[in-house]
Amino acid sequence: MPLHPVVQKMLDGMKASGWQGIAKTTPVEARAIMAQRAALFGDGPEIGQIESWEFATRTGKLRGRLLFPKTKATALIVFYHGGGWVIGGIDESEMIARFLVDKTGAAVALVDYRLAPEHPFPTPIEDCYDGLLWGAKEAGVQRLNVPLVVAGDSAGGNLATVCAMLARDRGGPKIALQILMYPVCDCDMETDSYRAFGSGLVLTAADMGWFYDHYLQSDRHKRADPLVSPLRALALQGLPPALIITAEYDVLRDEAETYGKRLAAAGVKVSIKRYRGVTHGFVRMQNLLDVARTSMDDIAAVMAATIGRKQ
Repeated sequence: MPLHPVVQKMLDGMKASGWQGIAKTTPVEARAIMAQRAALFGDGPEIGQIESWEFATRTGKLRGRLLFPKTKATALIVFYHGGGWVIGGIDESEMIARFLVDKTGAAVALVDYRLAPEHPFPTPIEDCYDGLLWGAKEAGVQRLNVPLVVAGDSAGGNLATVCAMLARDRGGPKIALQILMYPVCDCDMETDSYRAFGSGLVLTAADMGWFYDHYLQSDRHKRADPLVSPLRALALQGLPPALIITAEYDVLRDEAETYGKRLAAAGVKVSIKRYRGVTHGFVRMQNLLDVARTSMDDIAAVMAATIGRKQ
């Protein structure tokens, strides 16, 4: 279907501004731009309570933020922000976390993992796994006595499913569900969706190359590592159920949907939902876009079916 009118208007505005894409910036510039754009999406709903944390990891300390619903939490979602492993942070992610809290009745833990190129692969992964352990043991599941969910958007979705793999292989923690919003799943940039949508949209093929190069220090051999490209993992058995959200006009669409099919073939319960007329990043447009609100309702429905009803 054609691009949603709200999305088309956004793209027209970007084009009129002379925007040439993330790949034409430095990481410092890109981080500032992402922070400015996040403010345009508006605020999230009122929730019960927010706690700021600093928690110990194997290599130092990280920041975390816990958001609670107004009633007893149904689950704890450990959420990893997107931004190609290079940009973004918990401040920019608080809005989407608030909607997750409001719609699902879960508490949400945001993990401020370190970013490339200052902290390249595999540091962000290890930070995220340490954040998962913090959420499960120190801050969330034991305290709340609820199931544990991992979630993330874009590169955050990549980190979420990689952490699910590490939890399986390292003996925990037990994860009830993974929610992957247009995740990075494979380094193959020759898919149909890359060919169709590789330029002129929110996320371009050039942007993805820029992200990979900063994350992996321009080592192209590392792109095929299963911890970077989970689609290439030899074994996907034993991973938690998954909801995979894709956007019709997104270079990452095909690899994410193929990853879902591979999970299903490995015996993992999977729901793959493609949203028409939208681009990469659309879930963040809760205050602007009806399709984004539908996707949040779908997340809540899958969570309710997987771990129980909102209390």
